[in-house]
Amino acid sequence: MVILPGDSAWPAPLSLAVAFNEVVLIEGAGLAVSAPLLEVASTLASPVAGHVRHWGRDAATRRRERLFRLRRRIAYISPQQVLLHLISLAENIALGPCYYQGCSEAEALAPHADLLEHLELKAHLTQKPTQVSKAIYARAVWARELVKGPELILAAISGEFATPAGAAMLTTVLREYRTRYGAAALLLGKSLEAFYPLGHRLLLLEDRQLQKQTILEHRARPLTAYLPLV
Repeated sequence: MVILPGDSAWPAPLSLAVAFNEVVLIEGAGLAVSAPLLEVASTLASPVAGHVRHWGRDAATRRRERLFRLRRRIAYISPQQVLLHLISLAENIALGPCYYQGCSEAEALAPHADLLEHLELKAHLTQKPTQVSKAIYARAVWARELVKGPELILAAISGEFATPAGAAMLTTVLREYRTRYGAAALLLGKSLEAFYPLGHRLLLLEDRQLQKQTILEHRARPLTAYLPLV
């Protein structure tokens, strides 16, 4: 259980767990509301009280180098995430594998050709972030996070991905990523109906409470024990 920082719209304390390979959807959480939970869950911010555990270990007790390794296993996607403006989209997307694995840009991107195709990024890879639209920029942020091979995806759904066409694109991307690599996900947004086919559980945030819990029909519902996030 944790108490989130700021004037939070979340229950206090909040208890939330995501199972291995499970997709949990929380509706009713806009960007401002989503930020405190996602930042705490991704270890970029500390809770006011309580503990955040990933894969059974308290994140606060990890030494700095181990915390960095933990963050490599987590994708955190929100409109606050930025790309480096002086390098191309391709260089931004490949940054993680190039840094951690010492591979070239081409080697980093080659296994993810389908991902770049689904996100319709291939025609923009040589452009810099300042030269592309907001939609392409947001897709590149998603690509950068998925290329590093996360086991846990934490994301606020907004902008293009909150539209029917954008949600359909992202649903395809996430379905194929999870089929290929396996990953748990926590998705937050005002309305997430387009993502129901991916989800295992649906929670509704209302009046500082997670008001209802629905088990979505999903043939890939995980059978493993729950992993406490916060």
